[in-house]
Amino acid sequence: MLCQLTIGRAVPEDIPGIAAVFSESFEESVLHHCGQMPKPQAMQDVFQLVYEAEPQAALVARSSDGAVAGYCFAPTKLPGLWVKAVLDGHVFKWGWRWLTGQYGFGLQPLQVIVLNKMTFLRSAFTPAKSANARILSIAVAKSCRGQGGGGALMEAAISYFRSRKVKRVRLEVRPDNAAAIKVYSRFGFYNGGYTADSQGQWLIMFKEMEQG
Repeated sequence: MLCQLTIGRAVPEDIPGIAAVFSESFEESVLHHCGQMPKPQAMQDVFQLVYEAEPQAALVARSSDGAVAGYCFAPTKLPGLWVKAVLDGHVFKWGWRWLTGQYGFGLQPLQVIVLNKMTFLRSAFTPAKSANARILSIAVAKSCRGQGGGGALMEAAISYFRSRKVKRVRLEVRPDNAAAIKVYSRFGFYNGGYTADSQGQWLIMFKEMEQG
């Protein structure tokens, strides 16, 4: 299937489509963390927070009919994300929806998710592995892969980083995801070490942004 993709800023109405692309692209990871595919509300709530924290950092690839066929979240002020989660009541809303069964998973998956996030936070705040911007999540729908969508999203993200005068960008990718690593390397990302969660190892990659 040939996809004619247009890259642009996300809008709030794109959140369900972004969540759907994420769930399709990272199904194995979602199943590992949740034990089953959660209800759509769970992923939508997470991406709603990420979007609200820095709307300009939310990019989408749209197909010719306007549907979301890919996305990239490229925040430049990630610590503010967790502050917003607490101060704006997202954490309490998530807790209520989880308790009332609106997410569709129980206590054990929640413990796995929290422990994995703690691991990533420790790694992110290690001085040698810190950065002031992230490729937090990027994916393209299976039906539109291999047509340059991922590269176009990366170009838009790097352009945004440049406009914000970012010095260093970090991302994580599974070491066996050769296709993604090839794309990231093409954009100047290099091996910066490893971290791990309950699902296995992650390769950390960095890009030093040219200034001026």
